[in-house]
Amino acid sequence: MAPASPQAQRQRGRAAVLLSKWSSRARSSRIPFRVGQVLIGDDPFNGRHLGTVAVIEAPFVGLRTAGNTPEDVLFYDYRQLRFPD
Repeated sequence: MAPASPQAQRQRGRAAVLLSKWSSRARSSRIPFRVGQVLIGDDPFNGRHLGTVAVIEAPFVGLRTAGNTPEDVLFYDYRQLRFPD
């Protein structure tokens, strides 16, 4: 059997990279919030807090609240967040 041509090897490499990106995208959760948005986080452990989205690390979202120092960020699961009424 003859070895694959360099062009075929490059095409296989590109296909592998695309499949890897698509599969990682499909496995990660889509978070519907953006940095800077104002949200309410409601959790039995952290309590209910109004804050601004400071960090997004799927599946968690970090809220910076008004009463804390800028370094203090409360993390919530993105499903526990909602927009204020």
